[in-house]
Amino acid sequence: MWHRAVSLISIALCFLVISAAFANYYGQVFQPSPLLNPNMKFWTFDPATNSTEPYLWQIDVIKNPADNVSVFRTVVASRSAVALSVYRSNENGSSVFTTVHLRQDLHGQALDTAFNSTISLWVYPTFTYWYDLRYKNPENVFGIEINDGVNLVWYVFADDQSQVFQFPHQRIVVIQTPLHVWSYRTVNIAREYAEAGWEKPESLSFILILGTTSIYPGNWTGYFSGLSVQTTMQRTQTLSMLNVETLVICNAIVMGILVTAGIVMWRRDRLDM
Repeated sequence: MWHRAVSLISIALCFLVISAAFANYYGQVFQPSPLLNPNMKFWTFDPATNSTEPYLWQIDVIKNPADNVSVFRTVVASRSAVALSVYRSNENGSSVFTTVHLRQDLHGQALDTAFNSTISLWVYPTFTYWYDLRYKNPENVFGIEINDGVNLVWYVFADDQSQVFQFPHQRIVVIQTPLHVWSYRTVNIAREYAEAGWEKPESLSFILILGTTSIYPGNWTGYFSGLSVQTTMQRTQTLSMLNVETLVICNAIVMGILVTAGIVMWRRDRLDM
């Protein structure tokens, strides 16, 4: 007799749990990552530059004729990585900075998701961040650039102390990071825009950047790995009041059937005794 009661109670609890889960998760979908091919797993050959590049990422270069830049896959300290490297010559040129950018442009839903989510990655810096002590203008960079065409945010990963430099249309966020070792770091674009007093843009470019100026010529390299956007579930629709009432009525009917079945089995067992 008792095993039948336990079975009925188990069925009732399972039904209630399933109904509650259905009501709670109805209309929720996982948001896809706004950054495509974030780990640079897939690469493609670009005949225009006769080189390979991460699929769906755009490589942008600022350099003088005697400078050189490169983006390539490698393994550093047992971790797969994408390397950004520049060589700045001693020759004077028209370009103050020699930089390489690895860029994706974000619009619409992808922009909303990236802007309001936490973005995480592993970084491996190899040089200190230098800047003009008087005017705080940067003289090299390794990190992330957020560029909306008007305002610019730099997240700089270096062994300098964590600090923020605010300019009219640029915000430099230095995040203290040890050199020559992998470190896990997170950034939040919406927070920096809010603290800078800027409005959310209609589009932006997410960029991995490395660069230097003529003050610091030579070879400079940094490494990125494990780029990820921590997206959440998004509710696209909810149950109407009619649907909720229908679900409650169905639960009540099922509970009633189970209670009736339990009473019938209990009486049958009493008659058989």
